[in-house]
Amino acid sequence: MNIRKYLGLTGKTAAFVLAVFGLAAAAADRPAPPQEAVALVYKFAQGAPLVYKQSSSQVQNIDVMGQMITTDVHSNMDITLTPKGLKEGNHLLGVTIEAMAVNVQGPQGGLSPDVSGIVGKSFDMVLSPRGEELDVSGASVLMLDMGDGGRRDLSSDFQGLFPNLPDKPVKIGESWPSRETIVQKSDAGEVRIVFENMNTLDGFETVDGLACARIKTAVKGVLSGALNQMGMSLGLDGKLEGTETSYFAVQEGLFVKSEAAADMNGVISAEAMGMTIPFTGSQRSAMALAKK
Repeated sequence: MNIRKYLGLTGKTAAFVLAVFGLAAAAADRPAPPQEAVALVYKFAQGAPLVYKQSSSQVQNIDVMGQMITTDVHSNMDITLTPKGLKEGNHLLGVTIEAMAVNVQGPQGGLSPDVSGIVGKSFDMVLSPRGEELDVSGASVLMLDMGDGGRRDLSSDFQGLFPNLPDKPVKIGESWPSRETIVQKSDAGEVRIVFENMNTLDGFETVDGLACARIKTAVKGVLSGALNQMGMSLGLDGKLEGTETSYFAVQEGLFVKSEAAADMNGVISAEAMGMTIPFTGSQRSAMALAKK
């Protein structure tokens, strides 16, 4: 539909009215930033479930004696969080895996692990008011078979589920550090990533009708690991660097959505063979509160 014809306007009059409409709409969609520092704290209404949708894609490149081996991993997971009240001042949340899919594409073809033993399963986790995942051990009984990569438990998927918030009120432009450790355990061994992040309150924005704080995070991580594949001991050392943008509903105390991107590089060491194998990779991920 031609908007000028529909409004019965032409020329400069139409341009002026459209500009006014645009400014009004932008103003309505952009909440006035608080003049004072705001406190960002997680709040959950007991018994009011929340549904979150997650997606991620990862590309890994390994250079083996000049031959590049590329693996693509895509995954999706929907979870329901059911608040169960406070436990020693922290949030006790019931987590249910509503849907899940993983697809791996590599030199040997594709792999889509069977997730039927995971979908529908539930466990409890404990989250601090600042967003620190204090206990996700219940997810360790949920196992995903990654073929040659071995079976791994899902606890690492929830160790850094939510962004960490400041321990005091902050104004726009103020920053706070956060530290997270993600440990992925599998039949092949253990991979550990230690994150040292710097978070900044970047501004305020309305997202799905919620007045949100926009948080920009500079992500830096150090990877280490000890693996055993086909009887060979392997060491893993690397670095990860990226950015994340998160949105947090200030009044409701709810995480609304985030998008993250990171690149990594490092080496895999096979001491028995005297070899070091370089690798690079990239990862993109997103998580969002489902619209009601």
